Amino acid sequence: MRIRNLDTFYWIATLGSFRAAAEKLNITQPAISARIQMLEQDLGTDVILRATRSAELTPMGRKLLPLAERYMTLEQDVLAAFASHTTVEQTIRLGASETIATTWLPDFLGGLGKARPGLSFDLTVDSTDNLRNALVAREIDIAFLMGPVAEVSVTNQDLCGFEMICAAAPALGSRHRYWRLEDIANQRLLTFSLSTKPSRLMREMLLPHTRGRLDMTTSSSLGALIRLALSGFGVCAMPKAVIASELATGQLVELKTDFMLPPIHFTASHVSGSPISGLMAEISTDLRGFLDGRLRQGIFEI
Repeated sequence: MRIRNLDTFYWIATLGSFRAAAEKLNITQPAISARIQMLEQDLGTDVILRATRSAELTPMGRKLLPLAERYMTLEQDVLAAFASHTTVEQTIRLGASETIATTWLPDFLGGLGKARPGLSFDLTVDSTDNLRNALVAREIDIAFLMGPVAEVSVTNQDLCGFEMICAAAPALGSRHRYWRLEDIANQRLLTFSLSTKPSRLMREMLLPHTRGRLDMTTSSSLGALIRLALSGFGVCAMPKAVIASELATGQLVELKTDFMLPPIHFTASHVSGSPISGLMAEISTDLRGFLDGRLRQGIFEI
């Protein structure tokens, strides 16, 4: 019996479909089907029902699953024991928010790649909501997002916070020497998408101070918001670390305000109890070590 066929069975059972397993293993669906047929021939019994849209297990498939999980865990233990020597490449599906992807993530992955040469990453940069959904659906293995993820199956480890500021192009920023809540509330504001916690907090903070409607332009793309801010389209409220270069060159100026925006906080989150959860926990621990010298009171320093 070929071990890769057992591996394929595990991912079909875990992800719930032949399509998802094919994407995870980077092979075609016909190849997935062929592997399961070979596995069933070797075992002398069907392990997956073909009559349903989802990959539902037969009674013998349910009996096989915990054995497949034990194999997958053993495989991870072997790879971990020889992490600095192995030539076996293992791809980790990593999801990260744009805030993290544009600040410390490249440096972290660069260092991790040297320490763990067998690891490669399939990186997805997306909003926290989408990353949370993908993590719970096991479409990604680990996520660095605005957490924690409130799911029993998910383990969260605190990572860092980011200082939030208001900034604008110099011409707009010079309209007030000192910006009050009323000034911000009656100016077009650029910030995170509406479904995020920072956006909700900004709305709650500013609504009582508007003279009309609150004018907020929101997006899941911080790059798009920065470009709008550079054009003078509005005041942006975002992590200071993300616009560090624009502040350093004077393209944007930090506004002096009579209030402070609450920082945003991030976690490393992964599904508990999976064969690779031990590796995900190790990556989270490595990340904490990487960040320790870059934090002040839990806030990432530029």
